[in-house]
Amino acid sequence: MTLILFIAILITVPYICGCAFKCFLRDMAIDVIHTYTVGFVFMWLTFSVIQVPLVLKDAPITVITIMYPVLIALFIVVAAAKEGIKRFRHELTRHLSFKRQDILVYVMTAVIFIAIIAQIYVAAGIQESGVYNNEYTIARAVQIYSDGTLGRRVNAFTGADISGISFDMIMSSQAVFIAMISYIFRQPPLIAANLYIPVIIIPMIYMSYYMAARVLFRNKNNRCIFLIVIAMLSLYSNYSLHPAESIWNLLFINCWNPNVIACHILIPLGTYYALTAINAEFRWDRAAVQLRDEKSDKLYRSVIKNRRIFLCKRTYLVMTAAALCFTTAYGIIMGTILYACIFMYYYVSNYGGVDINIKRYAAVIMPAVIYLVLLIITSAVSHTAGSISGFWQDYTTCYKEIFSNDFKNNMYLLIFISAVMYQYLKKESSGKAACVYIPMLVFGIGVINPLIYMLFRLFAPSYCKVIFWILPINAIIAYTVVDMINAVCNTDTNRNINIAGVCLITVISIISFMPRYGYNFAWEGAATPDKISDETRQICDIIDNDGQDKNVIALNELCSQIRLCDTDIKLYYYTDNQYACNDDKDMYAYLNQDEPYLQGIVQNAKREGYNYIIFRKGILDPNWSSVQYHIWPAGSTENYDVYSIGYF
Repeated sequence: MTLILFIAILITVPYICGCAFKCFLRDMAIDVIHTYTVGFVFMWLTFSVIQVPLVLKDAPITVITIMYPVLIALFIVVAAAKEGIKRFRHELTRHLSFKRQDILVYVMTAVIFIAIIAQIYVAAGIQESGVYNNEYTIARAVQIYSDGTLGRRVNAFTGADISGISFDMIMSSQAVFIAMISYIFRQPPLIAANLYIPVIIIPMIYMSYYMAARVLFRNKNNRCIFLIVIAMLSLYSNYSLHPAESIWNLLFINCWNPNVIACHILIPLGTYYALTAINAEFRWDRAAVQLRDEKSDKLYRSVIKNRRIFLCKRTYLVMTAAALCFTTAYGIIMGTILYACIFMYYYVSNYGGVDINIKRYAAVIMPAVIYLVLLIITSAVSHTAGSISGFWQDYTTCYKEIFSNDFKNNMYLLIFISAVMYQYLKKESSGKAACVYIPMLVFGIGVINPLIYMLFRLFAPSYCKVIFWILPINAIIAYTVVDMINAVCNTDTNRNINIAGVCLITVISIISFMPRYGYNFAWEGAATPDKISDETRQICDIIDNDGQDKNVIALNELCSQIRLCDTDIKLYYYTDNQYACNDDKDMYAYLNQDEPYLQGIVQNAKREGYNYIIFRKGILDPNWSSVQYHIWPAGSTENYDVYSIGYF
């Protein structure tokens, strides 16, 4: 029942917010999907902004749970009052008219939504065996929900107290959003992340790519085909089946990851707004030039109209760029590079003609500039910035690994290059700018640029090996496929049949991919939606029933799920030599041996004040453990033994 209520809110509120926002801008020329995406970005930005001071103040989660809906409702009421109730109601309904001649389109669209719902259900019901290892978003969401406060100074991976709060923790709003959804609908964060968040993200991914296709194709059939091709590439391609580092597999798996919102929703929408803003500016300047030579009401109205369109598109672009700042460091850096390359290309290509005014787009770059300045200052103050020693060696090694890991063993890079060459060599190609020149600028300025690599190495080292994500590889291949289809057959004829065919292909591709989740990724089904195994629950129950302080030393394979199951537990290690308390990493080596040096482990555990230790089953004889090592069996599961550490 709560999920049905959540879906109802999800369908209506972003659309109403989009209508309210466009009423303030006087933008009357956007359709349902555009209105919905504008509302989504506005709501995401609003939430992200108000959570910053609340996180800094360590406010209770109830504050943002009340404040956020109230602000959204107040915004809608103000917009309705500004426009008038009748006018606002007209804006809500004028794009929702029903046309009997389009009945087949409506039916097939409903079938697509049913298939997408099935896809969401399958995506929510599976997991990779180590999906939560090093996943900060989920760990922090669980911590917030458990503590009831937004900014508690605790390492979400281990439970250890920390002295300060990181810049990423302040700016990244995804974890707080998941915790808020959990609190409102009274569902654990893991269920919210795996069941509720996909209901938001997956449809938004389809809509964002559809909006991006609007600047590539005027024909709706071509947009739908483009959407299908890019979805199928993301589902089936070798590139998407590289589970370790490819963003595309996150499209439908773990879609609560902040990079999915950045790379699959905000950046495509920002690209659409950037291109449409430039087109509106060109029309505005041309009309202004003609108006100076010839005075007429028609040209005057054209100037006013195109100026208003430009201002609206620029506002949407600035809002999207600002939303990127509160999503992920990778998104804001690479998104800004992409927008800068778009502006640079059109400035150079139109030099001497109708130039674009770079000053008009300064506001687009300002969120990234402010973000980077704050990031540099906080990194310098907290001494968390990386080192530049050995830079060139790391730079060359990184790109060798990118080629070897992501492209060497499949044909994806060759297919991408072939698509670019096809568009370049084609005499009459409307996609040369989007598929050839702009990607070349992005590749030179963003992907292989040592300065960009240094920026990531200093402040976001985990993204160094995925810099190439900024290249719109799947989008370019999909555009080329649609272009080839147009060369063979005309998709403008017999609209209903074409739409029906496209919808049928969509449904077949989605349904046929479902079994491949388990086949391609070795994903394991879970008995419950929160993905916590029964054995992990048993271990936490053993520790809880024993009654001592929950300070635990555990194998790295257990640590992530133990913390997600019980956030009161404090762990000595999280995973793979990372997040070790006091930088004492020797115990990790002892603990993961088949015959560990138990005396050293026990002494270290006592020194650090830990009360429990978990071994694989059978490593230690419970009958002799108390005599030899002063540890007592507290309980056992199918694969693990839990011991209580004695203090004398």
